[in-house]
Amino acid sequence: MRSSKTDFIGSLKKDKGILILGHRGCRKGDVFENTLPAFQKAFDVGADGIEIDVETASDGSLVVINRWFANKTFGFFPWERDLDMIRACGLEKGIEIPAFDEVCQLIKGYPEAVFNVEIKSSDRFLCRTAKQAGKSIRRFGIGHQVVISSFDMNTLLTARRYCPGIETAYLFRMEDRVTELKEKGSFKYKINGYINRSGMKALLAGADTLHPEIKLVNENRRALWEKYAELSGRRINCWTVDTEKDFKKAIRIGADLIISDNPERAVRYRSRIQKDTES
Repeated sequence: MRSSKTDFIGSLKKDKGILILGHRGCRKGDVFENTLPAFQKAFDVGADGIEIDVETASDGSLVVINRWFANKTFGFFPWERDLDMIRACGLEKGIEIPAFDEVCQLIKGYPEAVFNVEIKSSDRFLCRTAKQAGKSIRRFGIGHQVVISSFDMNTLLTARRYCPGIETAYLFRMEDRVTELKEKGSFKYKINGYINRSGMKALLAGADTLHPEIKLVNENRRALWEKYAELSGRRINCWTVDTEKDFKKAIRIGADLIISDNPERAVRYRSRIQKDTES
């Protein structure tokens, strides 16, 4: 089940310990998330890689932006506007929104960095975002550095089909997000939430890695998905890890990497914990 990515992460972890990725670059700082300055800042403060969000704009272009951020900031979702319009709206607010290829070019200059590409968009049968992202990743020759992650099972199946050799990761959280609040009261939402939290969709999608929200790590007992990961030989990577307590929880369950809103602080946690362990 493991891809070539496993050896890449394993070699990095051997030298550095648990790896730290900047969530959307840096979310807690003086730069806008999911922008080239945010990604550069993550590297500057010592992060081992970055996590980004990728959507398909209405013209079919891949844009690096979080859908909820776009809706809150601009009043529309990324798929409702073309790339030029999204970027123009960003510039009006002082935000330089990058195309996916621009971020791939940045990663090309960091050959020892982990690149977590979270695919947000999906389609009923074939996820065109995952397929197109795979083409760009191969064109830039960075496939061994990449993890393609998604909450959507169909997206992961598409990635496995069209991005062979690139690691896939199943994202799951305590509470699923919905575009309309009324959806949360439905029976379908409740059942789907339980299935998602169990990690079972990772098995169905054949994902290489599990990406649980850190809230799902229980101090008192091992969750079903933890046992499943151990039995199937899958790695665990946790998000979003922003406190020292959560950082230690991720280490306790054997996570290879964590995704943090504040990578600079996470790097300090790692250094302090490593010193305490050595003393």
